[in-house]
Amino acid sequence: MFKFFRTIRQRLLAENKFSKYLLYAFGEIILVVIGILIALRINNWNENQKLLQQEKATIASLKLEFEKNLNNLNGDIAALEGILSSCNSLLDYTGPDYKNGTLQGVDSLVSMTSRMSVWDPSLYTLGNIKNSGKLSSLSNEELKIQLIEWETFYANLLDWGDFYVDRGSTYFDFLLHNSLNRNLFGGGPFRLNPSKFNRTNEELLRNPEFENYVVNRVFINGFMLNYYQEAKARLTAIIEQCEKYEN
Repeated sequence: MFKFFRTIRQRLLAENKFSKYLLYAFGEIILVVIGILIALRINNWNENQKLLQQEKATIASLKLEFEKNLNNLNGDIAALEGILSSCNSLLDYTGPDYKNGTLQGVDSLVSMTSRMSVWDPSLYTLGNIKNSGKLSSLSNEELKIQLIEWETFYANLLDWGDFYVDRGSTYFDFLLHNSLNRNLFGGGPFRLNPSKFNRTNEELLRNPEFENYVVNRVFINGFMLNYYQEAKARLTAIIEQCEKYEN
């Protein structure tokens, strides 16, 4: 093609058609510039497509990670609801006039109140996105904002989780000194026989200190449940944004 253009230029010069030569040369330059611009645009389009495919792969991994986190969180939410249910069942019967045998399954209920449900999500993919600088370059602004807000929320959740574990340990220590632990934790893999001491854990229901501890367990686990429910809503919203990349 360049040989063809050169032949035309030489013929115009040979015929002393200088004005036409200039016009032709100018047109040739324009064509070359247009060709370069088209090539650059195609190259940019290819690069953008490559980056888009990389972003889609990253978001797919993020979606999978958050789906697993959500699944685990649902289990922890169910566990907290079970703890709260046991606490409230015991509080329905606590008082100085409680008579042994009135409430069935006291040992299992008290055992349930001592449990803790600490959610431990995977943050591997999100950490990679942040550390690689890909978070700031995400094309989905809504997802970017949600991930930034998630980090702040999760930091607060960790702080509350530390307090939750600390208060749970205090309650466990109370049971260690005031209950028949052998009866509380004798089932399952422990296979402990009932205690031979001539008393039962039903005596806890007449202990005002035990009632206070159980009330505290309601508050602590209730706050934790609220955090987990908000976490569930945030995870669900992030997953929905990730799904937009699949369309």
